[in-house]
Amino acid sequence: MHATPAQQLSTAAADYRQGVTGGGMWLSRMAHVAIPVLVLTSISGCAADPREARRTASTAIIQEDVPEGAPGCSAAIAIDGEVVWADARGLANLDDGTEFTTSTPIHIASTGKQFTAMAVLMLAERGDLSLEESPADYLDGIPAWAQQLTLTDLLQHTSGVADVVSLNTSVFGTPPLTNTDALEFVRTSPLAQPGTPGEFEYSNTNYALLADIVAEVTHTDFAAWMEGNVFAPLGLEARIGAALPSDPVGYEVEVTGEFTEMEPLPWVLSGAGFVTMTPSELVRWGDQLREPSLVSAETLADALSSGALLDDGSRYGPGLYVFPDGGLGHPGEGAGLHTAFGVSADGHTVGAVSCNQDGIDMAGMGHDLVEVWFDE
Repeated sequence: MHATPAQQLSTAAADYRQGVTGGGMWLSRMAHVAIPVLVLTSISGCAADPREARRTASTAIIQEDVPEGAPGCSAAIAIDGEVVWADARGLANLDDGTEFTTSTPIHIASTGKQFTAMAVLMLAERGDLSLEESPADYLDGIPAWAQQLTLTDLLQHTSGVADVVSLNTSVFGTPPLTNTDALEFVRTSPLAQPGTPGEFEYSNTNYALLADIVAEVTHTDFAAWMEGNVFAPLGLEARIGAALPSDPVGYEVEVTGEFTEMEPLPWVLSGAGFVTMTPSELVRWGDQLREPSLVSAETLADALSSGALLDDGSRYGPGLYVFPDGGLGHPGEGAGLHTAFGVSADGHTVGAVSCNQDGIDMAGMGHDLVEVWFDE
């Protein structure tokens, strides 16, 4: 069985923590599935708004899955670019008691790779760069082995370049480590290419290099270019960069049930992640994947259909997993913060869940929300 975008939303966080970069199978969730089914059955006949029953069921799901007074979650659903439901529960910070709300932005980690990919596609469509050219055509000091690669290899994780995030930080120096450290690693280290070019191997370094290329081509700081050319034109509130003190804190749940604050990530890699936004903004963005305005529909469709083929029949395209039925998804995880993102096969429905602890069954929550919304 192949993973679908609905499955990606429901299992992304669990799979990602287990080191699975693709989708996953449906999990058995009989107890939780009963919640939306019973609520929908009991009130669907009397609700004036046919979506009100779905909203009520969705709120019941998040209330059931997130314990009161614990680190929590925020979730949202959009249909054709309109947020039709959003809710949040739990605490963003245990020390000061700050509560999660639907307006609380959270680091979405690797889920943000799709924004970097969109920037590259925009510049390619404008003729400012070519996907078939080498990273060496844009970045100085690239070694001979990398000169044979293309920007498409970076987009699709077929470069064979090592993932700097998975390596011991002692290789690089004192955190926080940045794109400058990753680029220097590629330029100088014999450890930089352990994989085989042409074969899919997920690496955050690929997208850090793409961000560097965007900055080089546009002569603009990557975060500033993204704000002016991607986020602002779409009216999206998003931020690229290191965490702020006001951002949610990530926690790990111990076997005792106590929560331990996670250490900040040693890396701050623009392009590979470090996009901070609310699930509500993320699902609004998702409609750009159905009716793009930043690039032509043809450019996006080609990027989605020509991604690297994975063993389960899905593809990795422009910062997204593309499933055989046409749906999309991507997980994100870092320093106790977890995000799952999925787009329905017809592109009309988008869902996102973000949590700041690893003890919540995000897979089950996503599954239940899919049961409520993805068949509309």
